[in-house]
Amino acid sequence: MFLPVDMIPGTKKSVASFTDITEWKEAERGLKNREKELRIKSRSLEELNTTLRVLLKEREGDREELEDKVISNVQAFVLPYLDKLRSGRLDSKAMAYVDMMESNLSDIISPFSRKISSKYRHLTPKEIQIANFIKEGKTSKEIADLLNVSKSAVDIHRYRLRNKLGLNKVKANLRSHLATLA
Repeated sequence: MFLPVDMIPGTKKSVASFTDITEWKEAERGLKNREKELRIKSRSLEELNTTLRVLLKEREGDREELEDKVISNVQAFVLPYLDKLRSGRLDSKAMAYVDMMESNLSDIISPFSRKISSKYRHLTPKEIQIANFIKEGKTSKEIADLLNVSKSAVDIHRYRLRNKLGLNKVKANLRSHLATLA
């Protein structure tokens, strides 16, 4: 395809030179086809995004249902047996283990533990356990006795908890802060 490019102004004469615009037209057609393909891909991605949102919502519902089942099963099938063990004749060491098992199970099924572990994913299970004891008002010595560790080990965990919760340079009570998370 050729188009006239130059006309002599003010005269009846014209000089015609022609430029081949075939490549331009082909490029224009190619761009229109590409635009159409992009619209189709965009719709496809929007549909896929919607599907993924639905699947994520279902997964969240399944996760919550599973959590509820675990909590109810522990409360119905495990904790009563710990009570029976406690009411039996156990020596002090066995009783301490029963207390520790009950404490750990309570930590696992407590809403505080789930909330703090989901909000602060970088906390270790031991830090979550100690945070729960701190929230309950236990001293470092009491926590050390319950976990059968030294008081300084608990103090180190307290220090790391303060750092991970962003309280290291703030004058804030760790127990009060943890209580607000509950």
